[in-house]
Amino acid sequence: MPKNMIASAVLLLCGVATVNPVFAQSSDELDKIQREVGIMEKILTAALKQDTDNKVSNVSASYLQHQGVVFSFDVRGSRWSTIFASVPDAPLPPINFDEISDIEILGDHVQVISDAVVVKTQEAYQHAMEMMRESAEQVREVAEQERDISREIRDLEREKRDIEFERRHDKEAENQALEQRKKELQASIKELEKEQQTLSLKQQRLRKQLAEKKQARAKEQQQQMMALTNSVNNSIALSLCDYGSGLRSLPDDEHVSVVISGLEQSKKDHIKVFKKADIKQCVVGNIKSSQLLERASSYVF
Repeated sequence: MPKNMIASAVLLLCGVATVNPVFAQSSDELDKIQREVGIMEKILTAALKQDTDNKVSNVSASYLQHQGVVFSFDVRGSRWSTIFASVPDAPLPPINFDEISDIEILGDHVQVISDAVVVKTQEAYQHAMEMMRESAEQVREVAEQERDISREIRDLEREKRDIEFERRHDKEAENQALEQRKKELQASIKELEKEQQTLSLKQQRLRKQLAEKKQARAKEQQQQMMALTNSVNNSIALSLCDYGSGLRSLPDDEHVSVVISGLEQSKKDHIKVFKKADIKQCVVGNIKSSQLLERASSYVF
């Protein structure tokens, strides 16, 4: 084969080899991404704590080359089981990423919820638990009264049987007095049985009320969790729209993924995957945060 043909073939192969290459980011590029992700982690932490009344913890971030950024955090919505009183907080101020020289400057933004929220949450939880305990205590007291009456009825029935036995085997006994005592016992037993029936109906009513309270509480918890889930999702989308421009070093074909723990009793995670291109569209105002949320891939795993 002529040398010029061999050279052409080599050049052709080299050209093919350079089509759509997969390059690893340089150290400088990774440093930029790490800094921007660290800033976004603090912003997301502040936003989530503010928008969820401090029910988010353990926010962390990592970067997967050629895939994108992954934010992870826990939600503590199931810790309190009543409707929480909310305390309004000031919105997050706008941030100019070009003027930020140190990630730690955002530390003040992280603590945005006052201790009053926690105090009110604890008070609401304790109040609900006290109401449940009182209802259960009423059921227990009625049940004990019913058991006491049952024991008293058994004692009277035993005395009644003794009288009947004595009448059959003791011919010299005063049958008239025994008969009178037997009638008194029968009257007492009848009265106690009536009281026992009243207590039984009362216990059934109290148990039904307690079951209704538990059902209402479970429904309330479900509504709270749905509201919390919406707050978390909206907070994430708004944060990406408002501050997503800070992830400028993230390649345009990569993604921002969010892993949320604590929203499922089955301990499964809620995962959302946002395209960098969609985030940029929201940053410049071409789409709204709600549309960004709709475009995200969402699943439970």
